[in-house]
Amino acid sequence: MTSKVSMSKAQAYQEAVIAVNRFGLGARPGELEEAASNPRAWLLNQMKAPQFDTQTINTESAFRQYSSLRANRAKRNKLQNNMQAGDQKQSANAMSTPSMFSNKKSKAAGSMTNYSKLMRQTKKQLLTENMWQSVNTADSFSMRLLDFFSNHFSVSMSTVQLNVLAPLLEREAIAPHLFGRFEDMLVAVIKHPAMLIYLDNTRSMGPNSKVGLKRKKRGLNENLAREILELHTLGIDGGYRIGDIQTLAKAISGWSVSSPKEAQQKGFVYRKDFHEPGQRRMFGKKYNERRATQQGERILRDLARHPSTALFVSRKLAQYFISDNPSDALVNSMAKKWKTTNGDLRAVIITLVEHDDSWQTERQKFKTPREFMVSSLRAIDAKPDAPRYFFQGIINHLTEMGQAPFKSGSPAGYSTYAEAWTGSDALIKRIDWLNKLNSVTPKLNDTVLALSQQLFGDTASESTLLTIQRAESARQARTLLLMSPEFQRR
Repeated sequence: MTSKVSMSKAQAYQEAVIAVNRFGLGARPGELEEAASNPRAWLLNQMKAPQFDTQTINTESAFRQYSSLRANRAKRNKLQNNMQAGDQKQSANAMSTPSMFSNKKSKAAGSMTNYSKLMRQTKKQLLTENMWQSVNTADSFSMRLLDFFSNHFSVSMSTVQLNVLAPLLEREAIAPHLFGRFEDMLVAVIKHPAMLIYLDNTRSMGPNSKVGLKRKKRGLNENLAREILELHTLGIDGGYRIGDIQTLAKAISGWSVSSPKEAQQKGFVYRKDFHEPGQRRMFGKKYNERRATQQGERILRDLARHPSTALFVSRKLAQYFISDNPSDALVNSMAKKWKTTNGDLRAVIITLVEHDDSWQTERQKFKTPREFMVSSLRAIDAKPDAPRYFFQGIINHLTEMGQAPFKSGSPAGYSTYAEAWTGSDALIKRIDWLNKLNSVTPKLNDTVLALSQQLFGDTASESTLLTIQRAESARQARTLLLMSPEFQRR
């Protein structure tokens, strides 16, 4: 008969497997043992905002890059037009001026900067840094939560400018508020240039605004307001009406971004002459027009505290972490905590972690391509510098699996449901990637059975253990292990 002590230890390892795989991003070497001492406390200790370098790459520098790109393109177009017009004198003067299009070296290095290339490099740096931070972090729970809210406030790289701004949204507007109040995150996200550009709020002007009265062809754009209500806060069944969309759109009219022609390139700009004047009314509450963006911000904060938002976002969190169909008991507990704390995300997440329904032994979530790739790299303790040629293309590999970062093509983001990722073609792509990974990584020093212990302790099924034991090589065994039900599901 199993002793009480051994049963307690076995239960601790069972919960540790759940902690590192369901809540975290997969076990690195030694991590399962760390979590086993107290799995729930191990998770709660990770509840701190991820840190990124926002000094060298931030929204202001991104806007300066884009402004310079536009200016240089204008110079090039002017040069081409002059040449076509036969203005040889002006063309000669233009060509004698160092520019980003010159192939000759010049002391005026700044004027020769290829800003298009620079923005591509900045985009790649942001995406790869984020990927490797997820792979190497000791706080994988907080990184998984960051992934959730980044997808919740989905922005796609649909323009040159968004190629850089989209990744900055999660660094600047989401990460700092990850364990704060949802309303602070919501306001920061909606005011971030990435969101304003993606959902066309920069083109929105109140019909009775100073500029709107002069430009009859341009008017109110409701795209951002609609997604705030449907996707970011209340949910499609949250009780709002068409009139509420229009009201919110008017409240955030004038929320815009710097123009490339403006001297100051700071990103967010409030354009008073674009703002629809007057009082707003939503859900029985009046919002008088106040200084700058206060009217829109007050509405957003009330939306963040709304009972429908509490239920909608709590359910999405439970679906993301626990199950495609989470229990009502879990969701209602999180929503209740949301309402009593006015959307304190730390309190809501603690409720998620401490609820018994979050610790069912059945693996109910199928990994997305990103989760699969990150957990695979964590399993083998991969580092970005070896083999360099393979890992330099890591974002391309993820794109081939169907989950290109910030390319969902929809404000709803990527699906986290199993049915979106379990097709035969999708599984073949995972196998192909593992085979390539195994071909470029060093030979295994330990047996694959030891790797199974690292990842799952004694919870791997007899079928999985027998399959890897029968493999023809260690590399094939590792592929089989990482394609096993235990690894693909969390």
